Amino acid sequence: MDTKAFFKLTYGLYVIGVKNGDKFGGCIVDAVMQATVQPPVLIIACNQCTKTNECLQETKELTLSVVSETTDPFIIGNFGFQSCRSADKWEKVPHHFMKGLPVLDGAAAYLHCRVTETKQLSTHTLFFCEVTEAIDGESKALSYTEYQETWKPKVMEAFQSGQCTLTNEKGEKKMTKWVCKVCGYVYEGEELPEDYVCPVCGVGPEEFEKAEEKAETKPAEAKYVCSVCGYVYDGDVPFEDLPEDYVCPICQQPKSVFVKE
Repeated sequence: MDTKAFFKLTYGLYVIGVKNGDKFGGCIVDAVMQATVQPPVLIIACNQCTKTNECLQETKELTLSVVSETTDPFIIGNFGFQSCRSADKWEKVPHHFMKGLPVLDGAAAYLHCRVTETKQLSTHTLFFCEVTEAIDGESKALSYTEYQETWKPKVMEAFQSGQCTLTNEKGEKKMTKWVCKVCGYVYEGEELPEDYVCPVCGVGPEEFEKAEEKAETKPAEAKYVCSVCGYVYDGDVPFEDLPEDYVCPICQQPKSVFVKE
């Protein structure tokens, strides 16, 4: 079977936004279809191994950002090549909020949905979602075919750079976060003022440090990476214990193409 035939079906790319505890999560999906017009219902397929799937099962609410042709390639890798179990995916990308959930700045369209029912398939869950709000953007949607043909190399390169080049809607770069070592209060700004006083505990700037400096170094763990698209498996089930018919959620290639790093 030539799986490349599936690339000719009219898919797009979409970023799901969900509540993840006291933060936000999400992932990239390519299987979204409109099922009915009245009421407006979408069917979304989401891999069962993802944390986003777990959040959807729990909260029954999501946003959907339609990836556009002007989207920074880093954004696709950011939401597709890592898990929100260990990464704050929204932290590095320009976004705003729709009914309390994040959506991408500059998306081709924005939708807010509530899950009404689910159906479990072998590797994915189908979420039947009623659209509660929809906003059309100004840009053109990126097709899955175009992604497969021309975008994949630059997505990998951008993701490896670890940086999004876009600004937020106001044209401002994302601000540096400074964390109070005493109480944990977070100040956002390129530089911390010399006379700044923490509004919570009253300490001065000498008790603050950049957020990234607080990250703890974790021991290196073996990773299983798809040799076709670079997706890194990060599910709760050990990779060796996955069923033999497991496929990569990004490029749909079989388990056998994954390599241990």
